[in-house]
Amino acid sequence: MSFKSDDNEYIKALKQELADTLAALNASLTNTADDSITPKNGVTSDQQLHILNQFAKDLIRLSSSQDLIWHTVNEVVGKMGFMDCVIYLIDEEKNLLVQRAAYGAKSNKNNEILNTMAIPMGKGISGYVAESREALIIPDTQSDDRYIPDLSFMLSEICVPIIDKGRVFGVIDCENKSKNHFTNMHLELLSTIASMLASRLAQWDSLEKLGNAQINLAESEEKYRLLFEKSEDPMMLLTENKFELCNEAAARVFKYSHSQDMQNIHPSQASPPNQPDGQSSLEKAEQMMQIAITNGVHRFEWIHRKKTGEDFPMEVTLTRVPYKGKSALYAVCRDITERKKMDVALRLAITNANEANQTKIKFLANMSHELRTPLNAIMGFSEMMTEKIFGPLGSKKYEDYAESIQTSAKYLSNLINDILALSAINAVESKSIKSDLNINEIVRDCYIMVEKLAFDKKVNCTHKIETFSEPVFANAQELKQILINLLTNAVKFTPIGGSVCLSIYTEDDHHVFEVADTGYGIPQARLHTITDRFDRGQLDPFQAIEGTGLGLAIVKSLIELHTGTLKIHSTEGKGTTVIFTLPLKSQIKNELLEQMQFQL
Repeated sequence: MSFKSDDNEYIKALKQELADTLAALNASLTNTADDSITPKNGVTSDQQLHILNQFAKDLIRLSSSQDLIWHTVNEVVGKMGFMDCVIYLIDEEKNLLVQRAAYGAKSNKNNEILNTMAIPMGKGISGYVAESREALIIPDTQSDDRYIPDLSFMLSEICVPIIDKGRVFGVIDCENKSKNHFTNMHLELLSTIASMLASRLAQWDSLEKLGNAQINLAESEEKYRLLFEKSEDPMMLLTENKFELCNEAAARVFKYSHSQDMQNIHPSQASPPNQPDGQSSLEKAEQMMQIAITNGVHRFEWIHRKKTGEDFPMEVTLTRVPYKGKSALYAVCRDITERKKMDVALRLAITNANEANQTKIKFLANMSHELRTPLNAIMGFSEMMTEKIFGPLGSKKYEDYAESIQTSAKYLSNLINDILALSAINAVESKSIKSDLNINEIVRDCYIMVEKLAFDKKVNCTHKIETFSEPVFANAQELKQILINLLTNAVKFTPIGGSVCLSIYTEDDHHVFEVADTGYGIPQARLHTITDRFDRGQLDPFQAIEGTGLGLAIVKSLIELHTGTLKIHSTEGKGTTVIFTLPLKSQIKNELLEQMQFQL
């Protein structure tokens, strides 16, 4: 792959840095060279300097790290008179030091390592040097617990880190058969070699990263270019408040013959003179773009105008992106014409449904009131007949008919009362005025209402009421209606000799009311519809019990008016438990405060 001019300059700078480093090392060795000193290995200072000078040239000549490290062990360390040498490089993924090149007993003529070893970082002499970044001389390997035998006949060791600007690439490790073999001169030589090697490895690493970055950047640019060009949504790049680039989808949606025709125009030029709020498109477009530049991203709805003159709504997302050293805006637009039509249709449908519901509620309420007048007359006259106020009716059959008329009239009256109650709740005619209640008095009044029914069926009605830290906060009449409906239902659907129990306690910031009976139970398939209007929990014609089917619907609506919850658990043949909750007064206040703070 090719590099840009800026990249070439970077490479030149790296090479110059390497050359300067080698020159400094060369000068250091020249200044310290002493021909009169001949080390134990028989290599004079002049010879060492010649080897290092040649190594400096080879560093530029060699083209791969593998060639370089083998050249280092064979042509540099080996010629310096060292008996054995191994170069370990770090495997960063595995956190191991791995033998990559060797000289002496660990290698063969084909530059292959015999019995390659890998050492965990921090382990052995080599692992310690790599982790501590400090060179070591071990006079006697047999007396150092860190020593890991590789060649068992070696009695002394020297190890230096291959390090450049704080980064450790590996270590150079040399061993000898004699104890106390390595001196500070060996340490200086090996450290110099390691420093020169590290400098070249660092340069290659930088070039590799630069190359990978170039490849990744090119691939990324290609992906974004394809995404930009092939997208079905209009996309534009805005610089200096004009369209710098536009894709073909933008041209197609805005009815331009080609995307280039849209370039260099201001967004307001593809819009009507004013937006729906009355603000000019020019001023508002400037504001929207400034918000996106400031915040990094901005999404809003906008009315655009096609080149053919039609206005249409779009959802626009502006995202700040870098472009040629400056900030630009990447715009993605989506036609929301169909969504707007659906919103209008949905609002219209909701309005129509609400109007129809209110009409139905008013009709039921009016009809219920109209039915009450003749119904009161029927109930009054039938009661007079059953009580024989004006004397005997003359036939037992007439008495039976009068009782049937009165029973049916009462049923119809209850039905009308329930319909009126639901109509009032649904029409929000019932203003639920809440107060602190004496729950014991409420329960006593409710039990008086169901006492006769329970006595007639020999059903044992009991209650358990906890002592509350907070009184029940509710509408007294509505709470009585809820409890009377639930207790009446429980008694109705409990066989003779059964029991009904009302329990009231506090749990999780709510008052909990639990009505449990030992009645017939409700089929599981019916539980999810039992609170629907006109639903009857018991459908067995041989066990049918009189009722309107509105009791639980009223209960549910009243509980919801109190922002409470309703749950029903039932097992056929064993009984039913109805549980409803009402929030504590303190909880209601907290919720109101949170709502006020949110609105503020």
